[in-house]
Amino acid sequence: MNVAAARISGLTLSPAAWAASSQLGQMLPYADCDMGTGWIIFVTFLAVALALGGALISWQSHVSTASRSARFISKVGVMVGSTFSFALILQGAATLLLNPCAR
Repeated sequence: MNVAAARISGLTLSPAAWAASSQLGQMLPYADCDMGTGWIIFVTFLAVALALGGALISWQSHVSTASRSARFISKVGVMVGSTFSFALILQGAATLLLNPCAR
């Protein structure tokens, strides 16, 4: 992975993980209720791991010898990745508390 892609990984990977988790969170409760599985919990916490991974990659691409704009982009990537990770953790907590069969 090149350095420019690593800097923006928090800006791209974290929102993509949140969007996929949100879309699957609308579809999987029906399957979980019918089959009695817990796929929605697995998907949500997998998305948390992806979002944290994007933030971590952005953090590791922060080099003090880089230009000011490159450091700014990597810091924004870390903040965005952390924010989406927190939102996904709250979404995961909601899936643990709510019964998928209760409509």
